[in-house]
This record gives sequence, structure tokens and C-alpha cells, in this order.
Amino acid sequence: MRDITFAWPPGQLTMDPRLAYNGISKTYVRQVFESLVDIDPVTAQLRPWLASAWRRPDPRTVELTIPPGRQFSDGTPLTADSVRNSFRDIMTDLADVTPLPSAVAALTGLSAVESLGETVVFRFERHNAAFLHSLAGVNLAVSKPSTGDMRLGTGSWVPAESGCLADGRHRLLFDAHDDGSAAVRAGSTDGFATADIHNPGISYGLCPNASRGPLADARIRRALSLLIDRERLRPILESCGYTVAGSVLTPTTLHYLDCSAQLRHEPAAAHRLLDAATTDGLRFEVVFNSSFSPVDAELLSAVADQWADHGVELVLHDVDFGELRSRQQTGAYDFRFFYYTAIDPDALRYQFAVDQRNAMCRVERDRLDDLLDAQLHCPEPAERRKLVHGIQTHIIHDGLWLPIGNVRTVVSHRPDTVPRLALDAEGLARFPHL
Repeated sequence: MRDITFAWPPGQLTMDPRLAYNGISKTYVRQVFESLVDIDPVTAQLRPWLASAWRRPDPRTVELTIPPGRQFSDGTPLTADSVRNSFRDIMTDLADVTPLPSAVAALTGLSAVESLGETVVFRFERHNAAFLHSLAGVNLAVSKPSTGDMRLGTGSWVPAESGCLADGRHRLLFDAHDDGSAAVRAGSTDGFATADIHNPGISYGLCPNASRGPLADARIRRALSLLIDRERLRPILESCGYTVAGSVLTPTTLHYLDCSAQLRHEPAAAHRLLDAATTDGLRFEVVFNSSFSPVDAELLSAVADQWADHGVELVLHDVDFGELRSRQQTGAYDFRFFYYTAIDPDALRYQFAVDQRNAMCRVERDRLDDLLDAQLHCPEPAERRKLVHGIQTHIIHDGLWLPIGNVRTVVSHRPDTVPRLALDAEGLARFPHL
């Protein structure tokens, strides 16, 4: 059996696709678990995968056809019944998990899952505009329980040991320690072929804790955004193929709105806001983990330098995954620095709504939450587009997200070992021909 090493740190791996969160863990489970539908990463159009067809007979119902011929890794046939059970498991197993899994957020309003012959039927209390896009994500991939906490998928790869998958002819090893022999690597490598995608979803940005100290004041948050000269960050961003952010969403996301005019460098306007807020001696810290991007520390240092010119101190804390998770859950930070990949703008609701992950730590429901709910339940695409545009301008106006860059994911591979590698709409590596 031939070994193929993927030089990515395995510390964040999970074998439950419903709980995978970052690109590392999602890439790992994507090899094992398949989804009902797929999304073309170029056109963003839905295409069949485990389901051969789908339709919406009414705004609150989605039906998908599960053809015969597929099976789980233990030989059990894939049927509409097993798909139904997979989604019922999400609703029961993950109801009380914190932080909120994407799989649970994606099923907002789901009242019942039924199987009728080869058809699985999802019934919602209200229209869920993002549902078909969500079905393509690895978090809603079809799975069935096995021994212990393990779940089985329908993909060609199966877990062999910790950090290792096998397909009968190859072993795919996820290893943080690359001695130069790795056949697949995150980022560009001389002499390797590359696959890349400009990530859809939420832009790389500074997320303020809106319940903490001066950042509870929208004037201060907005002023800090206006103090960022994003054009001066362009060389750092372009060094790894990123672009300057123009909104809360990235340009490859459904219903993106260019808000560059709101993100201009305007120090005079910023100081008027700071003077009105009667601030003095502003000092903040940003927590992040530098393994997610090669330019995290450099970007944040550049922002810190820009703010320092105006008497604002930003202290960088590059923390490990454990501390990052703990701080996220307890709100022990002024700013976080992250991005989130998703084709559908409902990612904004998942990350920012008070009753979802509430990344900004807002203390009570407000107009933003009403807008986030409205876009999810809107059955008219044109009207939903207007709502999502309004959400982006609202977030930027209130300084609830300070956009910095649009991420580009690059994965390189040795063409003699891995002749073809593709990135899907979530920026996850797939190995179609080995």
C-alpha cells in the first residue's frame, strides 16, 4: 500500500463530519463522508452527488431522490431511510453541543425528516433559503453510527489509524512534520502542481468583542476600522495570493456587496468619532492562531503599527488551539482574527447571530438578528439579495467586523505521486484520481 503524506498538522482532526470546523478537520473528513449534493466551485451551481435529483414542491419542503447502488464502508446500502436517520442523528445528538455546530445551524426550522421509497423529505416550519447550499457542505454529509464515537461514510477512504486514511491501495497520512517527502502541502511549493480557490464566505477580519470595555461603543469600533489603511496592507496580502477585503463577505460569495467606499482610510472622521466617545489611552489585544495563514502575524503587526500612529495600542497574542477555543467560548478577548469559508451568506447568521455562535459577544438581540433571520426565511432570491446587502452595510457601519483580506486557499501536490487534486467550493482538497 502506497503512502501519501499530507503536510498538515493533525491535532485538530475529528472523525465526525458534523463537528469538523476548520479547514484541516474538514479536509480530513471530506475524504470519508459524501454529501447529498455538490457545488461546482467555479459556477456555484448545485450538482448531484449521493442524491440524483431534488426539488422544492413548496417553500417549506425539500425532496431528494436517493438512487440505489451506493453503500457505506461496512457494506450497508445507502437508502432514503439511512439518509433520514443521518439527519435525525444530527437533531438529537448535537442539540446541546457547544459551541454551536454548523450542522445544527444549517437545520434551523427543520420540523421533520421522512423517507418515502427512494425519496427523503425535509419539512421546515419556515422557508430555509440556505438549505440546499448547506447540504453540499461536509458538516451535513451523510453518515451512520459505528462503534464508540465513530461514524461511517460512503466515501472511498476509511480511517486506518490516528491521522491516517486508507482506500485499499493508498494510505493518506496527515502529518505536521514534513521532512521534505510530503506529496501534498498547504500553500505553494516549487516543482509541485497547485490547486487554488478564492474562498467564498466571511472575509479575513478583526472581530470585536462588542460587550467588552470601549468596544461596546459602536463609534469606537467604527473609528478603528476607519484608521486602517487597507491599501498599505495590499503587499502583505498579495504575497500569498490574498486580495484586499471590500466587505464582510468575499467576492466569491452569493450576494456579495462591494462596500469599499465604507472601508476607506479616513483618520479625520475616525478622530471625530473617538473625540465624541471621549476616549483616552485605548489598548486592545487580538487573539489568533498563526497556523491558519502564513501572513497572520505580519498583517496584524501592520494594523497595530497603523493604529499606534493614532495613539491606539494593539497587542498580538498568538495562542494554541486549546487557548483559542477557551477564549472564544468565554469571551476573554478584545478582538479575534479569523475567516470562515461558505458559499451561502447564511454564514453571517451562523457566526454573528446572538442565538448562534455570536462571535461579537453581543449581549442582546437587535435589528441585525432580525435581518439575519429574514434573509434565511426569504423565498424570493432578489429580495434575499437586498437583505444580505443590507446586512453587510449594517455590520460595517456599526464596526462589528473590520474586514482585512479575502483568503485564497492553495494546495500543492507532487504530480508523479498525486496526478490530480481538486479543491471544492469549501476550499477542501479532494483526490479524484490516484
